[in-house]
Amino acid sequence: MKINHAEVMRSLADKHEVLVTLIGTDRVHYLDIPMHRNIGDLLIMFGTLRFFERYQIKIDIKAAYFSFRTKWALPNDVIVFQGGGNLGDLYEGPQQARQQVVRALPKNRIVILPQTIHFLSRNAYDECCRVFSQHPDLHICVRDQRSYELALPMSRHVYLLPDMAHQLWPIQRPFPSERGHLALMRDDSERSGGTVTDFDLCTDWRELVGRDNKHRIRKARRLLRALHLMYFNLERLTHELDLWVEYAEKLVDDVVNLFGRFDVITTDRLHAHILACLMEIPNIVWNNSYGKNHSYAAAWTGVSDIVQLGNTNLLSRENIR
Repeated sequence: MKINHAEVMRSLADKHEVLVTLIGTDRVHYLDIPMHRNIGDLLIMFGTLRFFERYQIKIDIKAAYFSFRTKWALPNDVIVFQGGGNLGDLYEGPQQARQQVVRALPKNRIVILPQTIHFLSRNAYDECCRVFSQHPDLHICVRDQRSYELALPMSRHVYLLPDMAHQLWPIQRPFPSERGHLALMRDDSERSGGTVTDFDLCTDWRELVGRDNKHRIRKARRLLRALHLMYFNLERLTHELDLWVEYAEKLVDDVVNLFGRFDVITTDRLHAHILACLMEIPNIVWNNSYGKNHSYAAAWTGVSDIVQLGNTNLLSRENIR
């Protein structure tokens, strides 16, 4: 049975309240700030920042995955990792950094915000389980039931929670919508196949961000990495990250303005689906290559009266081989 959309969205944002006690009142390090053109990860970041603001949790240090030094962490500090879909071996860098921090800080509480877990390699999954399970105070939040089951060998503390972007509810449309159908479809390895028809515009995050922004993002990453390698002080690194967050907000605003022009959205990107939900735009969510989107809808958003599932006849690839 379908449920009123606004009720669903309010309830999802409220489910994060359990994190307040988990994170506590000690110094917080917020790690894995996304510095790339994936709008979904930026929505997660802004949802997380909204959560910290909403519950008056002060961030003492924030860093990209490649710019954090474990020596900055004092004994009682809490390490909070950005959520998303990079807990696994699909993307190089963030998972290796996460495992290194878990190894290096066995006495600090570590909280991984809601993730989807996906490993192609059994060996990589087993190694992650081995490293994570040795930490006595590691708390892993996941976004779907399949990830929950994969996380159980990693930690005694596993939580099923919705994506942090739900903290942004509601996002007001900047102007009244026009009639139109936006298809925002992946053009990468997570694309599941199938064809959308009868759309007015078909695009993806990379096209929306554009070439000019792509080059600026690369420059920002290179600068921060260089400052990190040259051991610049924490204040300088923080300043550069703050500038990046301001710039990222403009990227998200541009996408919000685009979404606001349409009255229906079809997508196989999880956060295009979530953004449409945040803006109260009827949407059809297709699965990605390994079942992430429909698993998420089954856990959280699928009961909304403005959400439909598409390409249900396409089978996702098996998770771990």
